[in-house]
Amino acid sequence: MKISLRACLFWFLLPVLLVSCGKKEGYEIRGDKVIWNSWTGDGLFGKWSEAELSDAAGFEILQPQGYAKNATHVFHAGRGIEDADAATFQMLGQQDKLAKDAKRVYTGGAVIQGADPATFEIAGMEGLGRDKADYYLSTEPLHVRDMASFKVVDANVCWKDHHIWAQDKLDYYVGRKATPIADSATFQVVQSWYAKDAKQVYFGSAVLAGADAASFQGIGGESGEFAKDAKHVYWQGQVVEGCDAATFQLLKHRFAKDSKHAYFCYANGSPPLALPDSDGKTFEVIGPSSQGFGYARDAKQVYSGGNVIPGADAATFVVDPSNPEKASDKNRHYHYGEPVP
Repeated sequence: MKISLRACLFWFLLPVLLVSCGKKEGYEIRGDKVIWNSWTGDGLFGKWSEAELSDAAGFEILQPQGYAKNATHVFHAGRGIEDADAATFQMLGQQDKLAKDAKRVYTGGAVIQGADPATFEIAGMEGLGRDKADYYLSTEPLHVRDMASFKVVDANVCWKDHHIWAQDKLDYYVGRKATPIADSATFQVVQSWYAKDAKQVYFGSAVLAGADAASFQGIGGESGEFAKDAKHVYWQGQVVEGCDAATFQLLKHRFAKDSKHAYFCYANGSPPLALPDSDGKTFEVIGPSSQGFGYARDAKQVYSGGNVIPGADAATFVVDPSNPEKASDKNRHYHYGEPVP
């Protein structure tokens, strides 16, 4: 008798499902005890473990998986916070990791060194706080030189490499690193990766040497990685050699072109690729594919992403609008950019 794959998976997973049924990682009040439940392992292979933390009497769960306390101790994620003052302990936001007591400020159960609990408050985004003297990102001070002008530019890029997320009139910030601004009166964040003032252009936390501030502009990309000035096109702070900056433009489905060539922009951290023998003047994107890129053509060739489709007729090549996996020209049909026999 044959057993189906579905049946095999069911009987294989049944013990895991039975063990985990009804359990969640976090605090559980069971009778007169408080239990911390945790899962060790991956989604299929592992085990539940339990740790008894406290008597249930007077125990207060502030977050199901975060902060909790009783009359004498404070906990985070099932672990006691050493020397925390339970009597004065309070969270600063229900969904945030920030909390404080009379003596210290905490994020994720860790002490923020030097923070003043009397004046500390959430500062407009998760993980960021301030007191009367400084701003703090996670557990570290930023050493902000001008508190009055500090502002968050883009909270979503705070921990991304080379991305500018905050500024004041003296510095801008990439992660925890402060970079001095040459001319605060004209400083502007151009496109998250890039900034400029009247004197210079910046990429990440460094000056972009040789860039022309007067003509510099951001031109987009999947995460804002492209920019240009009067002489050069830049990708992630690098000059893209061979590009004509005056005519360079980004197109749909990761293609780009200038007056001379067409380019394909891979998503794996490599600079744009000049398509071989491409003609920028006649290049056009003609449709998406189902593989995350698209089809394009010029007067001579048809392209599937960064590859030329050998033998395809550019004048008659079309993509099936109901199924982007399929395309055709006057001679043949194509599937995923490959000729169908």
